[in-house]
Amino acid sequence: MMITAAMSAVLAVGVAGCSDDAPDEPAGLTAGPTPTGTSSASPTGPSKADDVATIKQLYADYWDAVITAENGPNPDPALFDGIVTGDALESRVGRVQRMVDEEQRRYGKPKIGEVKVTVDGDTARAEACVDQRKWGVVVQGQTQPPFDDIEPGPIGVVTKRTKNGWIIVNYIPVDESSLTC
Repeated sequence: MMITAAMSAVLAVGVAGCSDDAPDEPAGLTAGPTPTGTSSASPTGPSKADDVATIKQLYADYWDAVITAENGPNPDPALFDGIVTGDALESRVGRVQRMVDEEQRRYGKPKIGEVKVTVDGDTARAEACVDQRKWGVVVQGQTQPPFDDIEPGPIGVVTKRTKNGWIIVNYIPVDESSLTC
């Protein structure tokens, strides 16, 4: 069954997109974004509540960029300017480029649950349960059946504070998530 094989490939790519070791990344990607989410600084710096709010917005901006990139598909790294950098950016753009190469695109959007943020100095984790069942896939022009049998799962990112604000620098492997969905 070609559709079942295609769906399996899409799901495998989806899981790989959440790790930091995606293979075959395109060479030459440069990451020079200006991070989003600068907190209003007080004389002692931003409060933890400011950081949490900023990181939650960064996580929302990340998902907006992912949905735009995968629904296109559009592998333009500029979609992630100020949101993701370094290997995490290369991994994400590489995933979308593989979608282009395999004639895949998504439609609709996933349902993102409440975002849990844990701040530890200048690093933080942002995680949420993500339900991808309504985020459909088209493979080589054929709309695939919904992913009704896939349960929501945790998708998390590691962020770092820079002089310009917070930015995503890595992904949290599913087995290292602090969430149970």
